[in-house]
Amino acid sequence: MKMKYNFEYKYHNNNTYIYCLIRQKYYILTKEEYVRQHMLYYLIYNKGYNISSIFVEKYFTINNVKTRIDIIVYKNKKPYLLIECKSSCIFSQKVLSQILRYNFYIKTNFLIITNWINNLIFKIDRKNKIIIFLNEIPK
Repeated sequence: MKMKYNFEYKYHNNNTYIYCLIRQKYYILTKEEYVRQHMLYYLIYNKGYNISSIFVEKYFTINNVKTRIDIIVYKNKKPYLLIECKSSCIFSQKVLSQILRYNFYIKTNFLIITNWINNLIFKIDRKNKIIIFLNEIPK
């Protein structure tokens, strides 16, 4: 997904900040924030998702542990897409286990692990109890 987006940046005290459309404020531009912002713009401008249906860094309590979800998209007021953004080039079993554990409680239809260069996209088929790998993020 090689896309060019017009991000808003600002510079302060030798730090670069990027504006988040969803949270409506600037955040320090870390590698993970870079991935998160690209994914948000892609969802909005390339896949047609509504800004009001997207939540960023949403907190959930899972097994009495406060957990932060990178991106969650709702459809018809139900969790639809769960996205885990990583700065690393390597997707590990640990990352896959993490998103599957989150989804055990959240119950979205689609899961995505992304570092913006590579994406693992899969659909949860609860009826047949299988995971289906996809090539593209659903619209």
